[in-house]
Amino acid sequence: MLRVIRVLAFTSLCMGVSPAQADDRMFDPEAASRNASLALKWQDMQRRIADDEARVAACRAETWMCSDDERRLIAIADMGHARDGRARIGEVNRAVNLAIRPVSDERRFGVADQWSAPLETMSAGEGDCEDYAILKWLALKEAGIGGDDLRLVIVRERAVRSSHAILAVRLDGRWLLLDNRSFALVDLDQTHYRVLAALGPDAEKAQIVAIGVGSAPGVM
Repeated sequence: MLRVIRVLAFTSLCMGVSPAQADDRMFDPEAASRNASLALKWQDMQRRIADDEARVAACRAETWMCSDDERRLIAIADMGHARDGRARIGEVNRAVNLAIRPVSDERRFGVADQWSAPLETMSAGEGDCEDYAILKWLALKEAGIGGDDLRLVIVRERAVRSSHAILAVRLDGRWLLLDNRSFALVDLDQTHYRVLAALGPDAEKAQIVAIGVGSAPGVM
């Protein structure tokens, strides 16, 4: 339980929170209580992703119903679907990174942390790190990647000790990290990030999987 609380303490992402502030939150009972709601937050986001999937499906079935945002997301997904393997993942990563500009939740919403559904991010054309990752989640599913091969991953940068969110995609038994800061696909074993937690696709359980330094990618 303590390990989960420590993992949840890193979910205020892309905000420049100092390590000292993060440590204070880990042992703050009120913060621990707030962090315990992450599972519900992820469960809610899974529902919102499913709603966006339904909108995209309706758009594919009846093109006259499509919004511009749905058309743009489908175009990204279809560009990826036209490729195979690593090239498919790289195409979607690159397209989303180019489609969205980085903006903090503080500036965009006036709050410390707020997650946006994929089509909401596409409509805004801006978002922070988890918004990129959530948009990539749906785009890759539409491109033919199964949900079991996707994880929203919370990481810590080894050099500057700040937290960040990215998408991980499993390909041929290896986990590739898709970062909004780079077009390159980086193998989990070669990254400068330390993976702290991975949020899986199970909306009922809203999985929180804690993994430590040197853990095998398969535990995700």
